[in-house]
Amino acid sequence: MKTEFDDALRGIYHEYDEVRSEEQTADYKQVGTLAVCSLCAALISILGFFWMTFILFAAAGIVLGFLALRKILKAPEEMSGFSLSTIGIGLSLLIGISAACWQAWCFYHEAPPGYDVVDFNTMAIDPKTGKVPDDIVEKDGRKVFIKGFMYPTNRQSGIEDFTMVRTLAHCKFCSPGTNPADMISVELEKGMAVNYRANKMVSVGGILHVEPNFKAGEIPYSIEANVFR
Repeated sequence: MKTEFDDALRGIYHEYDEVRSEEQTADYKQVGTLAVCSLCAALISILGFFWMTFILFAAAGIVLGFLALRKILKAPEEMSGFSLSTIGIGLSLLIGISAACWQAWCFYHEAPPGYDVVDFNTMAIDPKTGKVPDDIVEKDGRKVFIKGFMYPTNRQSGIEDFTMVRTLAHCKFCSPGTNPADMISVELEKGMAVNYRANKMVSVGGILHVEPNFKAGEIPYSIEANVFR
């Protein structure tokens, strides 16, 4: 009797172990590798705010995320990671677009490396002495970056040289203003040509030339420009 009871008991436990093993196997799902890679790529793309190349990781995160979703949907009972893939795609889109917009803003508004930022206020002629500020004279022959407006010309395209003015008022009323430093002569480097931008601020970078002993009616500043934005 004892032997038969022991055998029956072992049989019950054996059947229980088989059922439990089947349940555990059915519940286990492999996390998609592509889903994890998509999230990692999204996180790495944060560096795109500092270096433009890393924005490519955002694009990779989107692609990997969609590939992961496709693979998971084909075998939903075997693979998991749907939420992970969705998060990876969402973050990649958000970070990628934000980083690209930030880089574009920096490109059009920030000075390139090696250029000194100047403006019309700091370049204004001293009303008492009528001379160019000393700190601007020191920048003669150096690369500068400045923003202003294009003075109207007869040409609308293929412009190789123009006058940059301080405000839109100069363009609207065609008045050079009382301060000769309100205008800067800009000559683009050989091979460069731009279109006229009415009522839109432009940015110019290039070598600054200063004429400290300018005469009445002359423009004391000129720039050999190799950057136009």
